[in-house]
Amino acid sequence: MSQQRFSSPPRPTGAAPSRASTENRTAIVLGILSIVLIIAMMQLWLLTATMNAYLGGDHAVAWPALGASVACLLLNLGLLRYLYLLERPR
Repeated sequence: MSQQRFSSPPRPTGAAPSRASTENRTAIVLGILSIVLIIAMMQLWLLTATMNAYLGGDHAVAWPALGASVACLLLNLGLLRYLYLLERPR
């Protein structure tokens, strides 16, 4: 027997997305939102811990904390770009 691929028929331009694809996108967006909230809380904790250490006289911790904060920013920007790509019409 030959293998057949089953796919949904192409949608006409301007047609509403199916319920399944809308639910999938909603799940993806909620997952990304959860990750962004966790990263934002990590950045707030990082800022608090860094300021506490810096004001306590430990000046060596500032540059590594800046690097970690920039990494968090890049992660959030990457997730935002993914959301824009997800919402772009196909």
